[in-house]
Amino acid sequence: MKKIFVLFAVLLALMPVAVFAGGSSESSSSDGPVTIKYYTWEDAAHKPLIDAFNATHDDIQVDAEILPSANYEARLNTLLAGRVEMDAFMEKRQTDMFVQYNNGYIEPLNDYIIEGSPADGAVKAYESQMVYNGDILGIPWRGGAYYVYYNKKVFDACGVPYPSEYIENGEWTWDKFVEVSKALTNPELGTVGSCIYIWANGTMFIEAQNHKPIIDADGNIDFDDGFLRMLQIKKELEGAGAMVPLTDMKVTGTHYSNLFYNGNLGMLIIGEWFPGQMTTGERDGLLNGFTASDYGICRLPCDQAEYTTLGASTNNHVTSYSKNKEAAYEFISWMAGPEAAAIAAGLGVLPAVATDEVREILSQSIPDDGSSLNYFLEDKVNFTPNFGPYGSATESMIDTFQESYLLGNIPDDQVNAQFQANLEQIVATN
Repeated sequence: MKKIFVLFAVLLALMPVAVFAGGSSESSSSDGPVTIKYYTWEDAAHKPLIDAFNATHDDIQVDAEILPSANYEARLNTLLAGRVEMDAFMEKRQTDMFVQYNNGYIEPLNDYIIEGSPADGAVKAYESQMVYNGDILGIPWRGGAYYVYYNKKVFDACGVPYPSEYIENGEWTWDKFVEVSKALTNPELGTVGSCIYIWANGTMFIEAQNHKPIIDADGNIDFDDGFLRMLQIKKELEGAGAMVPLTDMKVTGTHYSNLFYNGNLGMLIIGEWFPGQMTTGERDGLLNGFTASDYGICRLPCDQAEYTTLGASTNNHVTSYSKNKEAAYEFISWMAGPEAAAIAAGLGVLPAVATDEVREILSQSIPDDGSSLNYFLEDKVNFTPNFGPYGSATESMIDTFQESYLLGNIPDDQVNAQFQANLEQIVATN
């Protein structure tokens, strides 16, 4: 009996258990690192960051599941509901995190984050988006802002001044955007003025600049005519052939990057990640008739005296049921830190925290035209409507609402009433 007890004690002593500062225990191997399972989608910046972490960390390794971008949101939510092995994940549609949190899939990070750490700085930079019910839901690694990207060759061919000139003169309003889009549309040259992509965010720019939440986290509905105005702009420009039609993009599955790569699109309104796609597009020989030095970056059009953009940071989360929470936190914390920020900036991506080093690195990939880098990194107000637990349901509703409007099924004088009724239904049922 004594021999059995001694043998049991020896085996118990040899069991590999690593105890971390947060108080949780994680299984590991005495002769190898902790391996975490991490989910993200196909993007030019994601794999290089993961590879860099793995190359510089002996104690933690990331086993990445990189899914197709097109249906990532739906697949991720299905995987979480099935509690598939997953220690951390990147959020693509940021409003999904509220539902995921309410369903118990996200680990709050309050007890993990150290004051003054890179993770703390990233969270504070986007605090209004990251804290819900007092819990920190994730850590931003990429900043969030929408811009106008424009092809200078299209502007030159059509004899139209660059948007930066209108900004300097205080003229870069939404009416001016419509005017410029039409001026850049030339059937003989094959040019099209502008594109606002199919996402629901494309209807919210004016609401954001009017600081209207649409639906806040408490279910309060507050919007004005900015939503209708954005729909009217799209309809007017599509009717004039000056904007790529939403239904065409949906039916063909055409990606916004390909539209810009084709070389005949004057302006594209899209998020902060696009410079990285331009770098990749030039590297892979995808740019048609122009180079990455032939495009520019500027502000969104704005009718208000105080310039405001919108855009949610891109965040990483730890799953609540992970057996490797501390290791998962270490990885997503690194993603928010200076080493990852330098790598991201080198890929043309705007990190959540833009340091002087980030600015210097971005200057190598952002067009060197005296204004693009300044507009990309300028201090600005960021107001993102519809950011809360009702956000995902509202985005889905807007997707179908705007398509129905653009097809002529909803008259202008019924837009606000129908939109209000739809929002009320979402609050009542979610």
